[in-house]
Amino acid sequence: MANRVRIAVGSDRRDLFLVDDLVEGFARARGLADDDRGRLVEVVHRLVTWVNDSAYPNDETGEIAVQLELAEGAVRVLVEDWGEPLAAFGGSLGEVPEELAGVDALTDDLRLVNLGRDGKRLSASVPAEGVEPEELVALADFAREAPPGDVTADEVEIVEAGPEHAEDISRLLYVNYGLGYGHPDFYRPRWVAEQIESGQVFSTVAMLGGEVVGHHAMLREEGMEAGETGVAVVHPAYRGLGIFNRLFERTVERARGAGVPSVFGRAVTSHPYSQRAEHSRGYRETALMLGSVPPGDSHDDEPVPRGASLLTYLPIDLREHPVSFPERYRELLAAAYANLELQTAEADTARALAELEGLPAIARERDEQRESTVITVGAWGEETRKELLDGLRDAVRHHDDVAYCDLDLEALTAEELDEAVEILGNYDFFYSGLVLDGRLGHDHLRMQAILSDNVELEAIVLDSDYAQGLKKAIFADRGWLPDGDASAA
Repeated sequence: MANRVRIAVGSDRRDLFLVDDLVEGFARARGLADDDRGRLVEVVHRLVTWVNDSAYPNDETGEIAVQLELAEGAVRVLVEDWGEPLAAFGGSLGEVPEELAGVDALTDDLRLVNLGRDGKRLSASVPAEGVEPEELVALADFAREAPPGDVTADEVEIVEAGPEHAEDISRLLYVNYGLGYGHPDFYRPRWVAEQIESGQVFSTVAMLGGEVVGHHAMLREEGMEAGETGVAVVHPAYRGLGIFNRLFERTVERARGAGVPSVFGRAVTSHPYSQRAEHSRGYRETALMLGSVPPGDSHDDEPVPRGASLLTYLPIDLREHPVSFPERYRELLAAAYANLELQTAEADTARALAELEGLPAIARERDEQRESTVITVGAWGEETRKELLDGLRDAVRHHDDVAYCDLDLEALTAEELDEAVEILGNYDFFYSGLVLDGRLGHDHLRMQAILSDNVELEAIVLDSDYAQGLKKAIFADRGWLPDGDASAA
């Protein structure tokens, strides 16, 4: 069932019953409680009536568009018109008009922005207990929405966030995603402040009139050289001003200044928008991780499957990468480096092993929120084989849905990689792709195993030819395609 509905009516009060009927039907179909449904109907009716009377006085030839969209614990209301100019309000734009004070008390983040010749946009969030969208997609709106005409890009300042911005960052995420964002820790202002202060998170914000209206971050994991970019959000009222691009550019500048060799993202595969956004900024795919996205909540008692994600990288340091290749995946890994436009060189395994001295040959990390385990193999031997099998048994014992195993391409020889790949294959692991600049800056071959039946394997949307070929190769490696139909590039 769609999260979003939209209707356009004339600026004739006699047509407003059509909006009332739509809101009532939407609220019932989405299971809103009686009180929440009544509040939503009242808010939308009052907003549309105010727009009708204010923007089209004595004019029945105008048009009003109304959109309802589910968020986590709320319904976002958007009312657009192309009538007489009105002063912007809400947020940093000024006080809400007295005649809408009652609506303001029933909603969160009520505001009006002017779009110049593209009209006006009146928006608000109406709290609704227990409401959960099927899927939260903000990236799809970046290109669709026009800039507010009363705010220029020059007025928006891009700055490095400090701990003092933490609460505003958490609130901005809530405005856009409800409580459904994939990094739940970002809803905890104290955690955000600690991470910014420690340097584990490079957070950049867009400021307008003292208000945080945009955010982008790079997250660093201990021991990992690459940084994960994400937590990208722009307030709906200020999209279209190029804020996202400026935030992204500042994040990459900060990563380069900190000596980060590459940044990466995890693009969902339920739609193409985040993939296209990353590709337009130079990110390229290296791995397809099946089942890496936890399932959402079911609305009709039908199980919601785990989704796949694409691992994509933007190399900053264009150095040669010293690696060894296992014979089974030589062509696939070579294609991944070619997709990144990176050159490889023969690995100096003795030097790489010396760098790993003092670190465990086998590292295991379990992500309880994602119900998955990542096992990293940095050295090989009899004891390592035993530890690897222990790690696989732990994943099963913890009832993980998926498991990943990363094999160090710099510290392991080709022969050791061949043996590890064979052992993992005996335990139903198969190809996932390339992990760039992982532990101590070494690259890794990622293999994956599906330990649950509740994993989406059919409705996987892949936007690029390379990604589609990668999926084909992965399915062939798992035995889901006929032999000889496995080219990835």
